[in-house]
Amino acid sequence: MIFALIAACFVGLFSTKVSAVEEPNEEEKTVDTETVDLCKGSTAAILIETSTGKVLYNKEKDRRLPPASMTKIMTLLLIYEALEANQITKSTMLTIGEEPTKVEGSKAFLSIGDEINVDELLKCICIASANDAAIAMAIHLAGSESAFVDKMNAKVEELGLKNTHFSDCTGLSSRNHYTSAYDLAVISNELIKKHPDVLNYTNLQEDYIRKDTAKPFWLVNTNKMIGRVKNLDGLKTGYTSFSKYCITLHMKQDNMGLITVVFGYDKPTTRNAESLELLRWGYANYKLDKVVPKDKVVDSIDHILYKDRINIVVEDDVYYLSKRSDKLEYEIKYEYSLENNQCTGKVLIYLDDQFIQEGNLISKEEVAKKNFFELWSSVFTRILT
Repeated sequence: MIFALIAACFVGLFSTKVSAVEEPNEEEKTVDTETVDLCKGSTAAILIETSTGKVLYNKEKDRRLPPASMTKIMTLLLIYEALEANQITKSTMLTIGEEPTKVEGSKAFLSIGDEINVDELLKCICIASANDAAIAMAIHLAGSESAFVDKMNAKVEELGLKNTHFSDCTGLSSRNHYTSAYDLAVISNELIKKHPDVLNYTNLQEDYIRKDTAKPFWLVNTNKMIGRVKNLDGLKTGYTSFSKYCITLHMKQDNMGLITVVFGYDKPTTRNAESLELLRWGYANYKLDKVVPKDKVVDSIDHILYKDRINIVVEDDVYYLSKRSDKLEYEIKYEYSLENNQCTGKVLIYLDDQFIQEGNLISKEEVAKKNFFELWSSVFTRILT
């Protein structure tokens, strides 16, 4: 009996693998892209859900079009990547050279020799769509605007985008400078998901640079819906004579983030109204179900092999996108293994026997096995008790 118990312990000493199935929860069906007639005044339009990247609505989503100042979404993405890589900080000071001061269009009227930090340049770009601030950042990060544009196009290739090419960092170019509604939605989602701090700038209705100096400058958001529409926090407007009026919007409510990109409006008022209508249509027709909540305990292991009880939990909330009208029934499976002193596992979500979504499982406690002497001590303690 003693040797059988010891043998059983050592059989599991090297790995522990467990699967469990939870009872079905709610009903759901897959989401299909809609063909309703929205954004009538646009040349192209798209609506995506941010956590899944699912396209909920599209009109000419792959058509190559000039993005005007929506170009700066990619410029901001590269600035934030430089911040993340510690190439710069928000307090890094830049000295403005001649080139940024020559640019046309929207600007913060920076002067040669001005000293300004990255934080204030981000405000200029995000709030006032300042071309001079964008060029100043591009030169600082890459040595020249053209070198920075090379980085922009390298990022396009990295993201796998097929209908985008940049010729400047501002959107003023009319030659060989284009993107699509779909590509720009992907770029926008990449920026927001990886660098959500940008929304702390784009959701400002107004602000100042050099506020406590002799040269304060008032910045007013080019997106007139910011501060007036609840939960709308970005992202970028655009206009040139050849692109017409365009805009990228981001909104988050009911745990669901939506991005819309629209191109080619004759009037900014129509652009604003129809892009906002598209967002509201998305929330009226779609939902993001929380299928499994974060920190849900799926198993609690009190095993002789381990020093402590181990609770296996869901790492993050697991959501699934569906139409509001759908009634859904999920099957949830948990599969994990305890090997090499760590837990690896997945939450697997099924609908009508089809895999639809997954999440990660982790252990809340350290997965530490007892050493030889601790194990022998535990075995004999159990025998004696």
